[in-house]
Amino acid sequence: MAGFLRNLAQALHISGMPAHDLERHLNAMGQRLGVRVDSFAVLTMLTLNITAGDGTQRVEMLRLPFYDYNMTRLIALEKLLREIDGPHSLARGEAQLKEIVNRPALWTGVPFVAFGFLLSASVAVLLGGGWIELLCGGLVGMLFVACFLGLSRLPHLGPITPVILCALAAFSAHALSLIFPQQTPFISAVAGVVLLLPGFTLTIAMSELATQNLLSGTGRLAGVFLLLFMMVAGLLIGTQISLHLLPPESLGHLTPLPAWFVWPAIAALGVSMLGVLQAPLRSVHILVGGSLLAWAVFSIVSAVLGNVVGAFAGAVAVASASHLYNSLTGQPNILLKIPGLITLVPGSMGFRGVHALTEANSFTGINLMTDMLLTGAVLAVGLLLADNIAPLLFARLKRH
Repeated sequence: MAGFLRNLAQALHISGMPAHDLERHLNAMGQRLGVRVDSFAVLTMLTLNITAGDGTQRVEMLRLPFYDYNMTRLIALEKLLREIDGPHSLARGEAQLKEIVNRPALWTGVPFVAFGFLLSASVAVLLGGGWIELLCGGLVGMLFVACFLGLSRLPHLGPITPVILCALAAFSAHALSLIFPQQTPFISAVAGVVLLLPGFTLTIAMSELATQNLLSGTGRLAGVFLLLFMMVAGLLIGTQISLHLLPPESLGHLTPLPAWFVWPAIAALGVSMLGVLQAPLRSVHILVGGSLLAWAVFSIVSAVLGNVVGAFAGAVAVASASHLYNSLTGQPNILLKIPGLITLVPGSMGFRGVHALTEANSFTGINLMTDMLLTGAVLAVGLLLADNIAPLLFARLKRH
């Protein structure tokens, strides 16, 4: 039993489940198996204190590996959590857990690289780029994702991978300006590296801090800032190399896209979440719907009350809609919640803030970093508010 709980905890963690949700699921699973589980999860360590009915205790401590977001695995794990209803189903649960963890990634190779183009091209539009930035940002994103997949096979390069990839992205963006002189390389480079930007991780960190998971939240938040600085360092290295090796680029004129084009860009962003989140193809309409809902609420509210209130309203709307989706279909609410939140997260804001600080533009840099933290905080508050109220409300309505 202890081994099953340990392996289940590790599987939930490496699939991207926040610490407070991880602890809640483990405690509930322990009750079904007839034991009391006191769990304590931080970013790289998990402690399980398992107390049997006769008072015997067993402590499991394990170091957790790095996590990613794998919706296909999380969906299967949540289904497994619902199916384990007692010690008699433990053997079946262990076999299913092993099979779930050993499944290969759903999206990889050429399809994953294609999703990289969609992701970066749509972000280039959100950053205010035009047709040229859309194309160049998408091309840089494809190269970035392809190299990301290649370097993932070299685990000893793990700590410096963000620096290498961002330097390559910056060099590629400047090289493309030789072919497309009207391009803005900075927009193309930022859009190209968006796969690694830790905006959603920032929101999770704020949620963990708000739920008093201080060690996990602090560790995740420190990881956000470290990753941002490493990515900006790579960007600066690639930029300086390109300035010395490539001919001087001519300054072009940025031609913004029509305002309505942001909606197809948001829809494309939702489609790209299939690869980013390793979600099943059958969920594409949910991913796109969550992204469009978040952006629609944010756009309407922010036009009247400002971006901070708009982000809060978008988080509440998406989280509430995700619980309604779960109540009506029985499918995990994360399919709708996570794409919507990713649409709102302030990752590029923090990246631009760190870049401004390295360029000695302290005023702009501090403002952008403050906005990033404030936006992450209100997203976390909106998420927690909806997560605590919406399930009770929908359960009551369902009974009536």
